[in-house]
Parts: sequence; structure tokens; C-alpha cells
Amino acid sequence: MNGTWILDKSRGSPSMRGYLETMGVTELAIEAHEKGEAEHETIHQIDFADNRFRIKKVSRVTDLDLELTLGEEFRQNMPGDRVKTVLATSECPGQEVRIESRMPTMNGVANVVDVKSLVREGDLLILVQTLTITNELTGKQHTTTRYFVPHQGEIGAPAATAKDSEGKSRRSSGVGRMLGADMDDDEED
Repeated sequence: MNGTWILDKSRGSPSMRGYLETMGVTELAIEAHEKGEAEHETIHQIDFADNRFRIKKVSRVTDLDLELTLGEEFRQNMPGDRVKTVLATSECPGQEVRIESRMPTMNGVANVVDVKSLVREGDLLILVQTLTITNELTGKQHTTTRYFVPHQGEIGAPAATAKDSEGKSRRSSGVGRMLGADMDDDEED
């Protein structure tokens, strides 16, 4: 699982539309997100060692660096006295990880289960992400399956509209702001 992975947009359900709809994101923001993903690559850098899982996600809307210790809940304070919690577990460290998040959204709270696992396809190992979001308020649920392939070469700088690890836009306009500080790509990408 260690290495750099790039989203394969030709298979699975690479669009985050259903995820964002379940979260309650506006149509305009969803369209901006889709345009950004179509124009920019989504890349994950993963370092999984012993009981530590680190992921750096770079895309049009996210520049996120997250380090988790398996079995220990991570808490992040968000604006408005809200708290996001994240718990990573693994039954097969280095081969799969399950990240469960509970996070405030623009219209309530979402529970997200993000499972990343290595799958062999012939001579190639691919990273499969199964992302399930449940909106606590509406009960609506959506599952997105995305495929990542090994990536060689430069990653490049994140887009100016990408949010940093604290959910802040890199500039005052653009996709990151339209999605709001509550949209988290960990759940995405």
C-alpha cells in the first residue's frame, strides 16, 4: 500500500457526486468539484508502517496530510465548537485500512467509512477505495468505489483552490470555498 497512487478515472465510480449530494452540498459546488476533478489528477501518497497510517491527498479541492495511529481516535476541532473524529483500524496492516469518520457537514453530521485495500490484477497491484457516507439527519447513504493505480513521477503543486490540512482554502474564492470548510476529501480521494 505504500507509495503514490493516482485515480483511474476510467473505471469504477470516480465521481464524488453521490457522496457530495448525501452530504448536502449545493449543485453549483458539486459541478465545480466535478470540473476540478476532470481537469486535475487526484493523487494519494501513502505510508503505512506498523500501527501508523499516513496519507497525503492532492487534488483540485484538497491538499490534505493526515497521520493516524491504528486504534486511536483522532479529534479535530472545527469552527462553531464542532468536532470531527477519525478512527483507523486494519485487520491486515499494509494491505488494507478502514477509516471511520464522524464529521459535521453543512446540514448535520455525516458518518463515513473509507476502506482502502490492495487488489492484484494480473501483474499489477491496484488500490481500491470503497467510500460509504451516511447522512445522520436524512438517513441517506451512498457508496462510491474508486480505483487508484501506481504513479511514477512528479506530483506537482496542489491547485490554488485546494484546501490545506485544516480545511482552509488556499485563496478566498474557488471550489474549496464553494464546498465549504466542512467538505473533507478523506473521505474523498
